[in-house]
Amino acid sequence: MPTLISRDEALRRIRAEGGQPSCLMCSIIERQVGQVYAIHEDDTSLVMLPRYVRRWGHVMIVPKEHITNFTAASAALWAETSALAHRAAQMVEAVMHPKRCYMASTGSSAGELTQTSRHLHVHVIPLYTADDRPSDIFSWSAGVYVGEPTEWHDLQRRYVDAWAHFAGPTNS
Repeated sequence: MPTLISRDEALRRIRAEGGQPSCLMCSIIERQVGQVYAIHEDDTSLVMLPRYVRRWGHVMIVPKEHITNFTAASAALWAETSALAHRAAQMVEAVMHPKRCYMASTGSSAGELTQTSRHLHVHVIPLYTADDRPSDIFSWSAGVYVGEPTEWHDLQRRYVDAWAHFAGPTNS
């Protein structure tokens, strides 16, 4: 069962794994900051399990090109990212059976922060209770969930198995 740890403990672990890279998303793509549990990866995108989450089953879609805002994202790249996010949400619903999913693209104009990155990315977050609110999901003040490697591998396997059932324009 995933374990809830404090925000401070999560920050300590993250810094111990990879310091404070200039771009966290690029460092994840390049496998420089700890284990990456990929669900789908191709030349342009990475769909993965972030290892510090507010809700178990959270998925993140990261374009590999270092883009920091929507103005810099081509329509084609954003269409691909959105299609992958839609496919990821379908997969999360099929595997985790949440009440609903939040989907959000988050970023920071303040530079690299542990909970966000300037690098454009999308979160798909399963919600399990009717009273889940964005302030609960996008803040680490109540702590974050982490799993043991076997838990991550199990969730990754379940997601990879389901991924193939939700093909679309990004069928690969």
